[in-house]
Amino acid sequence: MAKKVRLGIIGAGGMATNIHVPSIAEIEEAEIVAICDLFEDKAKALAEKYGVKKTYALHHEMLAKEDLDAVVVLVNPDRTYWVAYDCLMAGKHVLMEKPAGINSYQAHSLERTAKEVGKIAAVAMNRRHIPLVQEVLKRVKAVTPITQVDSRFMKYSDVDKGWHYASAYHCDIIHAIDLLRYAVGSEPRDVATVVGSFMSPVDNAWSSVIKFENGVTGTLRANYRSASRLHDLEIHGPGACAYINLGFGDMKCEAKIYYNQGGSMYSAASAGVKQAEYEYIDAIEVAEGREEYSHYYGYKAENVDFIDAIINNREPLCTIADAAKSMDMAELMLEKRI
Repeated sequence: MAKKVRLGIIGAGGMATNIHVPSIAEIEEAEIVAICDLFEDKAKALAEKYGVKKTYALHHEMLAKEDLDAVVVLVNPDRTYWVAYDCLMAGKHVLMEKPAGINSYQAHSLERTAKEVGKIAAVAMNRRHIPLVQEVLKRVKAVTPITQVDSRFMKYSDVDKGWHYASAYHCDIIHAIDLLRYAVGSEPRDVATVVGSFMSPVDNAWSSVIKFENGVTGTLRANYRSASRLHDLEIHGPGACAYINLGFGDMKCEAKIYYNQGGSMYSAASAGVKQAEYEYIDAIEVAEGREEYSHYYGYKAENVDFIDAIINNREPLCTIADAAKSMDMAELMLEKRI
């Protein structure tokens, strides 16, 4: 049997316990060798559950003592940079949870470091990994050029209390920004952003209009004073348009693609409603019937992609260089505040 990719896990919190470790444990080509957390009792509990023999409180010690091929970094955003940097300098491939640092400077610094040491640095921007997103983009692009993409991410949360170490915009809304940029397939050229602060001492709402270098237009809408979690993506072109629901008050994940049947569709009032042809796509079906959140929401796919990238010496779907460009876009959108 081929040699397995030997992994160390740094961070034994919710993302490790509920998402990454369970999905990595299913990957035949991967082996979790050690788990590290500053609270070593958390590392030990997780290690015991998955039959991992070694645990550490300090990642420096784990890197020095264990023969690892790669490390999965699952620490808070304010710690991500230094932990990922240490792993790269120790000669390990790295998959880090988003964001790729707390600003674009940190992301580009990690990009330079990965290039210097010749190791893969991947960022877990999981929305682009969602099987449903991949399938919808493939079907839409097969029949039409894309002219507009709209990305929305709404929540209800006190960002001043929940995000002490960095802005929720960089650390959470980056999901919607990266998905928008990925779907458009281009970098932003012109941006205008309106920023709001609702019942909050810090900014917690952002609405942007973007013109991309390839001519596509887009919007981003994000707000932490919506009654519930809403996350979706709209893709528009003359031949087809798609609505991807990534959670509208629940965690249901589904999409509809409407196809142009010829003729105009502009006035339901004067011309009557014209029934459009559409196809419905369920996320669980696309994810081969797996109902676990980590499977249909892209987390398993990003871990599989990382392991395969190491084995086949190729770039992962989201490199640190690509993630840094999404951080650049986030900062440009704030800079162009009106």
